[in-house]
Amino acid sequence: MKKKIFKLLLIIIAIAGGLFFFYLNNTKLVNPKTRAFYNDLKDTLRQNSYSTRLLVISTKRAKWHNDFQVKFSGAAKESRHLIGDAIDFIVFDINGDGNSDSKDVDIVFNILDKIIVKDKGGIGTYKGEKSFIYRQMIHIDCRGYKRRWAR
Repeated sequence: MKKKIFKLLLIIIAIAGGLFFFYLNNTKLVNPKTRAFYNDLKDTLRQNSYSTRLLVISTKRAKWHNDFQVKFSGAAKESRHLIGDAIDFIVFDINGDGNSDSKDVDIVFNILDKIIVKDKGGIGTYKGEKSFIYRQMIHIDCRGYKRRWAR
């Protein structure tokens, strides 16, 4: 019985790992414009002597996945993720002060807003959230017009 439970747990872990690495954070599924925003961000961080400690956590979503996010995390029903226009990523300690906090999110937001995305897409932050993941998360998309939000 223990062997069956262990095997089942291994299968669940393998599926979850596959889901994360090949679906949730697969930037190849994203519109090339949004992908370029993200890559330009990493290049700009390097050029300004910041770390590129970012982790993509959501790209193109299937409807079932977006419905789940709507119900449990407050995602938009008509999310840009549904059409592959969006990337959500976590910002870690990019300024090298030993903390992953709002200072790091602000640096990334300002680079995206002023240098990269400008009036070509949406940028959202969630710094008011309790969870570390949401607090450090930034959303970018290539909707074709300027849209900003913060929670």
